Amino acid sequence: MSGPQSRSAPATFAGVLVLLSLFLAPRPSSAQASPQDSARVLEAARELQEDFERFRESRIPVEVDRTPAACDERIGRICIWFGGEDEADVPAEFREVGQARVELIRSLTDAYDGVRDRWILGQLVHYLVENRNMDEAERVASACGIPETWWCDALRGYTLHVWTRYVDAEAAFRDALASMPEPTHRAWTTPRYVFSSDAREGFEDVPEAERMARWELLWRLSDPLFLFEGNDRLTDHYARLVVAENRRQAAHPQNIDWDDDMEESLVRYGMNTGYSRTHNPAQSFSRGIQDTRRVVGHHHPKSRGYLFPEAFLESPAEVPPESWITAPREARTWYAPLYAPDIRGLETQVARFRRDDRMLVVGAYRPTVPAGEDRVVSAWGPDGGVQGQAGAALFLVPEDGGPWTWVQSQDPEGVLVMEAEPGRYVSSLEVVAPEDRRAWRARQGIVQRPLAPGLVAVSDLVMLRQDAPLPESFEEMIPHVRPGIRVQRGERFPVAWEVYGLGVREPVRVTLGFSRGRPGFLERVGDFLGIIEPERNVDITFDETGPEELVQAVFRSIEVQLPDLDPGEYTLHLRLELPGRDAVVTSRPIIVEG
Repeated sequence: MSGPQSRSAPATFAGVLVLLSLFLAPRPSSAQASPQDSARVLEAARELQEDFERFRESRIPVEVDRTPAACDERIGRICIWFGGEDEADVPAEFREVGQARVELIRSLTDAYDGVRDRWILGQLVHYLVENRNMDEAERVASACGIPETWWCDALRGYTLHVWTRYVDAEAAFRDALASMPEPTHRAWTTPRYVFSSDAREGFEDVPEAERMARWELLWRLSDPLFLFEGNDRLTDHYARLVVAENRRQAAHPQNIDWDDDMEESLVRYGMNTGYSRTHNPAQSFSRGIQDTRRVVGHHHPKSRGYLFPEAFLESPAEVPPESWITAPREARTWYAPLYAPDIRGLETQVARFRRDDRMLVVGAYRPTVPAGEDRVVSAWGPDGGVQGQAGAALFLVPEDGGPWTWVQSQDPEGVLVMEAEPGRYVSSLEVVAPEDRRAWRARQGIVQRPLAPGLVAVSDLVMLRQDAPLPESFEEMIPHVRPGIRVQRGERFPVAWEVYGLGVREPVRVTLGFSRGRPGFLERVGDFLGIIEPERNVDITFDETGPEELVQAVFRSIEVQLPDLDPGEYTLHLRLELPGRDAVVTSRPIIVEG
């Protein structure tokens, strides 16, 4: 929720009379429009638009101000409060406001018939969209009629985005980018406001081709769900820029001059879903006759931060799991996808294996919902409450911007396996409940380098379900992969892995152990190798030998008994020691529950 720290002028009946009289004012025809006539039409249109917004503001019911005294964040004159579910409880628009908007649209249409001006066109499309006249808004934007055709394409993209036609919207915005002036193109393809100032400087201080490649990668990875066609997070960003352009020289419901703080608030937090008007009786008493009413803009209550983290844009494959679905207080920019405004983290376990010169990626998943304090249940289970069909998919998005690969399923819980070239990727495991407009996702970086001849490597560790039989092969393991990393205190469960590059009957010492916490990768390895003293290690060590004949992969599994650990985060380690070779280590974070 955001509200500017300024007072709104009180509404007057005279203002409404002026509005109605302007609606009835004659409009010059296009054949008669001289430069002086055009200027008068444009000025009259501006007055109409301003009078409508003042009328709209006057019809927002006034409530007692219950917003916190301190701002959660301040942007210039704008005070930001992070609300909750009550953000959706905004007053409904009065009928007379809708009627006044219809009259404004008629007047703007008449004005545009007489004067083909980009400002009038922008306002006309804006209010057509606000009135949900989507067909007409698209028709008007497509017909264009002004020299700045890029602006027509941008308005068409805005219309199509609000219409939820995201593929068409992106195509329209790309048409706009291709023909807009260079300074405008630069401004539209720079992460103004959504990045910190340091990250923005770093983004701009690279050659143009690299800058544009990063721009494309940023929004590609910021798409909330790859399961849905089109990149609605990208088109929403461009739509915000269109609204900012329209508001720059126009009135708006919050009744303060448009400036950089208003634009930053819009670009970061998105379009308002509604408005309320408040007043503070205590301030009214202390300020005498001063008006303490103000208009507060509201955002979607499920807004979250989906923008790919700026710190990893140079190396996306290094991004840790789910570091960029963030709550409003942690996010620099917000968004709520209409097709699934409630996106939660997905319980999953993703692992890499090798096959010849290819990479196998295994992803086990289980969507969950809260079921009381510190307890979750399967979303499609008897206590989960989610019904209807499910859609699931595992995606691999290359860091270099190449085509992605994916595998799909309609099972709400299961295991997906896909094959790809070794490389640097961001993976996304997604599940959606279309009827409930809910979704779950898990994203993380994945790196797999080709194995050089003569070296030994190990796959990721894979934890299996508690009741799973001990598998003897990769194929036997797949149906039993545990969908997530939660384990119960004292639980017994199988663990599986593969080793690559072992010599015939080569001796191997295997150590499986736990250490407390989920630190960074180098620190985890340091703990396990004895470089750093851990708080508590519990190890299992045994000896074995390599295969009887040369094979590419050696599959191994073992059942482990979880030590009597306190609930919390731990790391499960596997270490292979081979005579004359460097030790090989892999790790899997786990969560121990009581």
